Amino acid sequence: MYEEYWRLTGRPFRNTPDPKFFYSSKQHGEALMKMSYGVNERMGGIMLSGDYGCGKTMLARVLVGQIATSNVIVTCGAQPDMTTADLLRTIARGISHSEMPSTRPELLADALVETIDKSLRENARDGKHTLVIIDEAHMIQSQSVFETARLLLNFHTQDEFLLTMLLIGHPELAARVSDLKQLSQRIPISCTIGHFDKDDTIGYVKARLTIVGRKSSPFTDDAMELIYRASGGIPRRINTLCDLSLTLGFAQKIERIDQRVVHEASEKFGVM
Repeated sequence: MYEEYWRLTGRPFRNTPDPKFFYSSKQHGEALMKMSYGVNERMGGIMLSGDYGCGKTMLARVLVGQIATSNVIVTCGAQPDMTTADLLRTIARGISHSEMPSTRPELLADALVETIDKSLRENARDGKHTLVIIDEAHMIQSQSVFETARLLLNFHTQDEFLLTMLLIGHPELAARVSDLKQLSQRIPISCTIGHFDKDDTIGYVKARLTIVGRKSSPFTDDAMELIYRASGGIPRRINTLCDLSLTLGFAQKIERIDQRVVHEASEKFGVM
């Protein structure tokens, strides 16, 4: 819509986890390094927690892009009503080389566990490690699902785990796992990400603009100050404010986005 007006090759502030827009702040870069290490060293469990909109899914996508060729990857989106059978079925279907039955009565837990164990060992013989990503894990209500996750981390050879499990969720996930001692002991790597500070907010906006061909930022310093304060440094909110400001600036045919435009955009669209 506004790309040509602002001399951009694409939309820089879409709220989608596109790895090409990954911004390696200190905390995000450190989290990615720790997660990559955990998978490459074939550790059992990894946990990534952080506030809503801070880039957890983006980090997971970047990680997958880095390790996909040497790993079998299964992604499971957690739901409040998720059961043990749901978790086992998703994992078994993701890694099994055979046809899986589709109705729940046929998916007995013992049979699913056997299928997962067999498939993990086949993957290992093929030189592939298995990574299971459970996104939105804070939504899991059933204690038995966490217990099943713990049991799956018992699959290992004499010297390495056959499966690495990455749990991703809001801060309450970390608190909940810490209360589950047997599970927390199997998660040697824990990462937490939060909002950007002012410098990272500015760097983040400039980096995204650069990726779509804009060398100089159309945002004035006072506009960036307001974007930082109004967004709280949360990437998702930064994207929304920048996108709406560029839209309004295009509509008004102005040359630069100043604080007035950001404030007007946020009021018109109810961002602040």
